[in-house]
Amino acid sequence: MTLEAAAPRPGIDLRVLLGVAFALAVAVLALVSLGWTPHGAASLTPLAEPDASHWIGTDAAGRDGTSVVMAATLTTLLLAVFGSLASLFVGIPIGVALALRLPPSRHTAHAVGMLPAALLIGMVVSGLAAPANLTLFLAIALPGAVVAASVTRRVLAPLWQRDYVTAARLAGLRPLAAAQRHVLPRLLPQLAALALELLAVAILVEVSLSFAGLGVLPPGASLGLMLREAQQFMAIRPLLILVPGAIAAGTALALMLAASGLRGARHGT
Repeated sequence: MTLEAAAPRPGIDLRVLLGVAFALAVAVLALVSLGWTPHGAASLTPLAEPDASHWIGTDAAGRDGTSVVMAATLTTLLLAVFGSLASLFVGIPIGVALALRLPPSRHTAHAVGMLPAALLIGMVVSGLAAPANLTLFLAIALPGAVVAASVTRRVLAPLWQRDYVTAARLAGLRPLAAAQRHVLPRLLPQLAALALELLAVAILVEVSLSFAGLGVLPPGASLGLMLREAQQFMAIRPLLILVPGAIAAGTALALMLAASGLRGARHGT
């Protein structure tokens, strides 16, 4: 048995497993709220203390805090997912077109860097009296598309100009077939990491804008709105702000951890 045969094959990065597992657990918790919550929309005693039935107490409107967290998480995730998908659907084709027509570039954008632009767009769109969902969608999708285009171009251009890809095209392989055989397997992990990072930042955008009163508004529910409404009761009911804050921050960090694992696994091969 040769040393090459005996060497273990690289497995899935632990960061990917942990990050995706946490994010999926949060997503399942949110989806369950579509059919069941511990106390639904029943009106209870406002700001009741946590107990065996109401794990984090009730909010100022008398709603069970756990039920509201589940519904709020679903709203935040849906807004983040739709905004991120729009970014990818617009940005990736633009990035591909730029990569095929322009030389490789070392300059790129980072998903986290879109946060200031997203907040500014949210403020401008909200100032035009746009609906809250449209405000959040545009705040996520517009800067996200720029990031997706920049990252796609930076990653694809060097791959497309590799010697073996050029040789395959000169040998008569059609560009689409050459891309599918030689480029796509190396590009997909990078695009998956990009999608996870965009989703993480989209969650932060929703939380930030809704907390500032520029996103989801009552009687709706989102993690950012929960933080906004509970801040004045932090001293007496800290769980009402700590739990949604932990879910938002934990999910964003988990997605970024998984993205770094995908990029690390790629560089390690």
